[in-house]
Amino acid sequence: MTKIPDYLEIEQVDEILRAAETSNLRDYLLLRFMWRTGVRVSEVINVTPNDIEFKNHVVNIRKAKGGRQRRVPLDEETLKMLSDYILASNTLEDQPVFPVKRDRVFKIVKKYGNMSGVKIHPHTLRHSFAIHMVRSGTDLRRLQLMLGHTSLSTTQVYLQFNDDDLREAYEKVAF
Repeated sequence: MTKIPDYLEIEQVDEILRAAETSNLRDYLLLRFMWRTGVRVSEVINVTPNDIEFKNHVVNIRKAKGGRQRRVPLDEETLKMLSDYILASNTLEDQPVFPVKRDRVFKIVKKYGNMSGVKIHPHTLRHSFAIHMVRSGTDLRRLQLMLGHTSLSTTQVYLQFNDDDLREAYEKVAF
């Protein structure tokens, strides 16, 4: 099995988000969106208001890897923040919500990681999303759909657990 990818604990992601929240609303929402959906950089920079189904709490990822499409759930609070942001920034329905280039996303992630003392790469947020979904009980098939993997074996890497994960599971068992 492939080595488990680098990921962050929830507290580390929260630190990064706090740093961005007090600095720049667009950056904060971009990071929060990536963390709450597990999307790739190439996907987040292509999301338009048309792709967001606010009433259904779903984002349509139309320009996914390999030309595939998928639907990813998103929490109500983030959707409300996005709605307010889209209105305030006068973003047209068919224009990117986050009108930045790939390299800018890398710089944003690195900037707030450095401010928080956390070494991070944009894909680290995707890995962190996946690990925390598995830890919260999401089955592998649903995670595969959310991540847009064509093969379940690609998603299986997130089934590896560290010692703390195993200890926590063990302590929940009533012997």
